[in-house]
Amino acid sequence: MQRTTQAVILVAGEGKRLRPFTNSNPKCFASVNGKPLLENALEAFAAAGCNRIRIVIGHLAAVICQTITDRFAGMTIEYVYNSDYATTNSMYSLALGLEGLDAPTWVLEGDVFFEHAILNIPAPPELAWFVDSSSRHLDGAYVESDPQGRALSLKIVRDLRLLQPNQAKSIGMLKLTRKGVQQMQAWLSQGIATGLQNVYYDLIIGAHMTEGHVHTVDVAGRKWFEIDTNEDLKQAERLFA
Repeated sequence: MQRTTQAVILVAGEGKRLRPFTNSNPKCFASVNGKPLLENALEAFAAAGCNRIRIVIGHLAAVICQTITDRFAGMTIEYVYNSDYATTNSMYSLALGLEGLDAPTWVLEGDVFFEHAILNIPAPPELAWFVDSSSRHLDGAYVESDPQGRALSLKIVRDLRLLQPNQAKSIGMLKLTRKGVQQMQAWLSQGIATGLQNVYYDLIIGAHMTEGHVHTVDVAGRKWFEIDTNEDLKQAERLFA
C-alpha cells in the first residue's frame, strides 16, 4: 500500500466559543500545556513521515502564514484560502483542501490535540474514520459501526444522555487512500452542487455510508481532545499533564 506522506489540516473557522482569545489569534494557536494545537499536529505528521502539508486557512489567515511560513520540520507547507470561511463549514474547507490531490492523504480538524502515536494505528482502505468508543464527554459527530468496523450510520449528538453503547465519537481525523481521496472529492462536489457548503463534512460522509467505502479506526485508550471552549482547554491540559 502506498505510504501516506501528505495531510490536509482545516483551520479556517473563527472559533467563536474561544473568544476573546480568537479575536486576535487563530483557534489553532490555542495551547495545551504550552503547545499550540497546530504545532502539535505538524510535529505529529512530520514524525509519521509526511513531507507535504496543506493548511486550509480563513480567519486571521495572515497570522498563520507568517508564523508557520512555508516550511516546518522539513515538510513543505502549502496554504489554501477559504475566502467564504464565515459562511461555509468544514465540508467546503475540505473540498478546497483536497482539490487537485491524487495520493493518500490524512485529514485533520485543526482544533484537535492528540498524542502522536494515534497516527501509527493501522487503518483500512478506502476511507478510515478515526473514532473513540470510550468517549462519552464530548458532543458532536458519533459513528455507529458493525463488528468488522464498517461504518453504518452517523448522528450529531448534542444531548449526551441520548448516546447509545455502539456509538463512537469522531476525533476529527481521516486517513484516505488514493481511491478514498477520489471518493471524498466526488462526494464533496456533489454536496456543493446541491448547496450544502455550510454543513460539517461528517454529514457528507454519513450520507454515503451505505456504499461501503467507510471504515472506522477505534483509538480508545489513546489521548486526544477536541478544543472548542476554554473549559475544553482546561480539561485537555489535565489529560495531557
